[in-house]
Amino acid sequence: MATATPRPGGRSARVQQAVHQAVRALLEENDGDRSALSVPLVAERAGVNSSTIYRRWGDLPRLLAAVASNRMLPEQVEDTGSLRGDMEAWFVPYVEEFSSPLGRQVLRDMLADGAVTRDYFALMQGHVEELRRLAEARGETAPAAREIIDTVVAPVIYRILFNHESAPELRVQDRISRLLRPGTATDVQD
Repeated sequence: MATATPRPGGRSARVQQAVHQAVRALLEENDGDRSALSVPLVAERAGVNSSTIYRRWGDLPRLLAAVASNRMLPEQVEDTGSLRGDMEAWFVPYVEEFSSPLGRQVLRDMLADGAVTRDYFALMQGHVEELRRLAEARGETAPAAREIIDTVVAPVIYRILFNHESAPELRVQDRISRLLRPGTATDVQD
């Protein structure tokens, strides 16, 4: 099953990179139309045998899920000097990219594979925990990780997928401000 695992080294890493680049390029060339893709087409573009793709990813839907999960990994958490700044620097670019039509399709591809979804959630939760650790090291009171996910992350992803809302409509900075308003953050840890 495809999972969002640490990237392997050597030849395996080169194969993964070539296949992922081929998928992204083919999707871009076809305006995100997944029906234009096939394992043989991806293999030809990546310069590998189709059997390599089948052996490693199983089928096209799992390959698309793996590419989506790797593409969706947020950048590392940046210490901007405040929890609000850290959250905005981490989540706003994510929202801008994934509220586009192609970004929504990437989210759907990732959700097609339960293992990828679970792995991605664990990675996202790890980033949220890092945001909290940075804030607490600066003496800030940070909401629990679950509260951050439930108040900011989950509603935004839901609205991207089901309401097709754009980044401006999602008002991520407003959501973060409401979460961090004095008196609303909790000291409860997950």
